[in-house]
Amino acid sequence: MSIALLAVFWGLAFFVMLNDIDFFSLQDLFDTRELHHEHIVVALFFCGIVAAAIALIWARQRRKEY
Repeated sequence: MSIALLAVFWGLAFFVMLNDIDFFSLQDLFDTRELHHEHIVVALFFCGIVAAAIALIWARQRRKEY
């Protein structure tokens, strides 16, 4: 389940990255005056890691209960 969540979030991040006209640039990533596609890509990337970690923790807790 955690791998599926990670794949979904990272797939969404990839599609957002491809949707950007000027592609991924570090200059836009560090520009905090406006919201850029790069900010959404990084947020989806990290949310995928957090979601996968939560799924792993819940799975381990369920195994310990039985």
